[in-house]
Amino acid sequence: MSLRRERQPPGTHVIVRGNRRVSSPISFTNFESHLAKLRADSSYLLSDEYEDLKDVGRNQPQDAALLPENRGKNRYNNILPYDSTRVKLSYVDDDSCSDYINASYIPGNNFRREYIATQGPLPGTKDDFWKMVWEQNVHNIVMVTQCVEKGRVKCDHYWPFDLEPLYYGDLVVQMQSESVLPEWTIREFKICNEEQPNYSRVVRQFHYTVWPDHGVPEITQSLIQFVRTVRDYINRTPFSGATVVHCSAGVGRTGTFIALDRVLQQLDTGDTVDIYSVVFQLRIHRTHMVQTECQYSYLYQCVRDVLRARKLRSEQENHLYPIYENVHPDYHRDVVCSKR
Repeated sequence: MSLRRERQPPGTHVIVRGNRRVSSPISFTNFESHLAKLRADSSYLLSDEYEDLKDVGRNQPQDAALLPENRGKNRYNNILPYDSTRVKLSYVDDDSCSDYINASYIPGNNFRREYIATQGPLPGTKDDFWKMVWEQNVHNIVMVTQCVEKGRVKCDHYWPFDLEPLYYGDLVVQMQSESVLPEWTIREFKICNEEQPNYSRVVRQFHYTVWPDHGVPEITQSLIQFVRTVRDYINRTPFSGATVVHCSAGVGRTGTFIALDRVLQQLDTGDTVDIYSVVFQLRIHRTHMVQTECQYSYLYQCVRDVLRARKLRSEQENHLYPIYENVHPDYHRDVVCSKR
């Protein structure tokens, strides 16, 4: 397959494989002007870029999800995992369909299976959900939906209501703490297998509670702070398995959370950001990831606001601590560090 770059404004370029755009990195210095071009004329170019992602990954088989025995395990009949990326549970007895759960491995910036994107558990799949958490060595769960929204059930309540332990199949789950904040709640659970009660694991659930279905939070700061909080916890548990992320269908808000986590890491480690490529990769692994154009646009908005805040902070620091001429370059750094 041939790789080539399309002509773009300075600081931006599009990488094409065959006839398919796969990447569109944007330099930090050109981001603001590039976004202005995308949003010109009622966001014509932004809509065109998002539309270009519509069919990515869609030709892959979903045979396991379509088996009659598994159909009832899917919350929505049009959101199904691909066979090549689906998470498989261990078999139970001779049931050939007992390995199925509507969940997909998603790559991150660091690992090939850094996330598991999944639907909100159904009453009949709660045991499977916790089995997946146990078998995949999951230490962190991100929930970006309410159980009920606008009178409709979006996700079954799959964890204990209080400190009393509950059984989910062979697993015992007990809530140990719950910290309720204005926009999210952090819960800690102890989970163990009833056959090995002395071997347990602590699992954290990060529950973001102010994200409307198919929409985006009102401001970017809240979600950015939430994503950074989760990332900080993930980095503190380096030997854990994938991070489970779910909303209701496991594609819209779930995809946006994962994409934002990856993009924020790009902002911290490089000098370009590639929102298009991140969403492209997500859609190769699970259908409909970042489900709406407003969610895709919101990712750009988050990046813009982070870069603006960073620029403002830099200007303030330069104003407070001017760089003196004809001195060793380490002098300014040491002055800044000491004054902080």
